[in-house]
Amino acid sequence: MNWTIEAEPNTLRVLVSGYQSWSEAELRPLTALQAVPLMPWRHEQGHDPAFLPSGEAGRWRSHTLIALVRPDGGGWVGCAGDATRTFTHWEARMEDQSVQVSCTQEGPEVPVFWEATTDVITTVEALSARLGEHMRARTPPPLRVWCSWYSYYREVTLEAMLENARHARAKSLTFDVFQLDDGFQSDLGDWTLPSAHFGGHARDLPAALNDLGFAAGLWLAPFLVGPSSRLAAERPDWLLRDPHGRPLLAGHNWGGPYHALDTTHPEALEWLRELAATVREWGYTYLKLDFLYGAALPGVRHDPTVGRAQAYRMGLQALRDGAGEDAFLLGCGAPLASSIGLVDAMRTGPDVAPFWDDESRRVWLGDATGPSARNALHTALSRWYQHTWYQPDPDVVIARRELSLLSAAERHALAGMLDVIGGLRASSDPIAMLDEEGLALLRTALHLSVPDRPTTLTGSFGGAVTHFRRGRFNLLDQAQQGLAAHSYLSEPVPTAPGQR
Repeated sequence: MNWTIEAEPNTLRVLVSGYQSWSEAELRPLTALQAVPLMPWRHEQGHDPAFLPSGEAGRWRSHTLIALVRPDGGGWVGCAGDATRTFTHWEARMEDQSVQVSCTQEGPEVPVFWEATTDVITTVEALSARLGEHMRARTPPPLRVWCSWYSYYREVTLEAMLENARHARAKSLTFDVFQLDDGFQSDLGDWTLPSAHFGGHARDLPAALNDLGFAAGLWLAPFLVGPSSRLAAERPDWLLRDPHGRPLLAGHNWGGPYHALDTTHPEALEWLRELAATVREWGYTYLKLDFLYGAALPGVRHDPTVGRAQAYRMGLQALRDGAGEDAFLLGCGAPLASSIGLVDAMRTGPDVAPFWDDESRRVWLGDATGPSARNALHTALSRWYQHTWYQPDPDVVIARRELSLLSAAERHALAGMLDVIGGLRASSDPIAMLDEEGLALLRTALHLSVPDRPTTLTGSFGGAVTHFRRGRFNLLDQAQQGLAAHSYLSEPVPTAPGQR
């Protein structure tokens, strides 16, 4: 499918969304360069290796949805009509006096909607909502979650979880869920075997949290398998393979590479169902399912008739079946549109970190998918419309001053992101570490809000969607129109011409 737009390329902006949670979403001049990571392993871990960012100026690739914006706020919007078994890829390419837009699909052909509009913001919202409705999106009430990751990382212990839950209760903090993150397990794939340092077993935690008034949440990376794990040794036939028959390398983390499950293998699917059912029996009603992209990587599968999008969906369906319809599933590192209808919430940007920007990685290595406050804001804000697909999870606010390089303005910008995006509220600060200022910011961030919407796509402070009805973000390193660098101003701003 191809369209020609008769317009001067240098007058247009392009709104794109990357493939999975961490893949960059942007609002840029069409003439600008779309960066692609120089590190090949980031192609698998941060993008779709079968449809990477272009790495060229004036050529922009997007997944599921794309928009081109004129200076008056009108333009053109394209969006897929279904994503259950098909990946829809968009590309906009500038020419001398026009723009060529193409759409290709990997998987069975599905409807595609392409509309010229006088109001791009409204049309983006309408077409994305149509996709969510078609796929029977799950959008339950948002939850307020304390997560262990951004303070304890893999060194989390059973006692650290309980200590923070006790402090939260003593200070009347309105968390719904305390979620145990990575570090409790002995290896990727060996989820029921405890790590040496955890000081107990994951099954010991839910009852104690329930007694304190909190639901229990658990992190899993269910589609990943550690090369030294018991699972890899006992069931090598369950691993996704490369064209030479070797176990596929699915990324690089935890000090080395790792493998992915082949979710077309019937026994692997049953193992996923049993895993989800087991942790549910332990008492975990909230599951954060991370690094989900692994099931959709290009590779040789047990069933060669199943495409990547369908294979991913099969694995996610097995987890939903095992956990039950009433479990709350949060996707992360996940193909976004292909998760609609199976997850309750979705991470819509890279990880937050206790520093503003990893500039050398982002600028010199072309990789804005890594953890930083700036990357999380940049991408999550540019996916404001996805609240009709699931509850958005823009990640945590960092309210602490200790163990952090964030300024007060940057901390408040993260809180502003949670307010504007709506959806989940999350924190990871050691609660005993928070002073009165930090506690006040945390309490503010835990207030639930409805999603806001942009006032304009014709200008921004930082290559992303930054101007909303409830306020403006400045993601740049210099002040803009009286708004300090790296900050959020929560005063309403006038609506731009042509926007509602």
